[in-house]
Amino acid sequence: MGLPETQIDNQAAISIAAWQTLEAAIQSTKSLDDKVLAAWLKKNTVQTIIGNLRFDGVNNFGDDKTKLKQLQNGEWVIVWPAAFAKPGVKLLMP
Repeated sequence: MGLPETQIDNQAAISIAAWQTLEAAIQSTKSLDDKVLAAWLKKNTVQTIIGNLRFDGVNNFGDDKTKLKQLQNGEWVIVWPAAFAKPGVKLLMP
């Protein structure tokens, strides 16, 4: 198709963030107990390479960092969530 990749692969960064999260919980609680770590994570925000992560709310998810892009008129544009989309950009359905 000849489309340029406009984003870097984030798999490595997400893996690092998982380790940063575990490290923060262990260092803060001085524990390896799952229940202790989980309780601390539900009450605290962890600064990671991919941003601040929280484990509260529905399904312990914190803030949703997902953004959906589509190729529209030769440009990758965010179409969801609407708060991040350019004015007038809408999700195109096939």
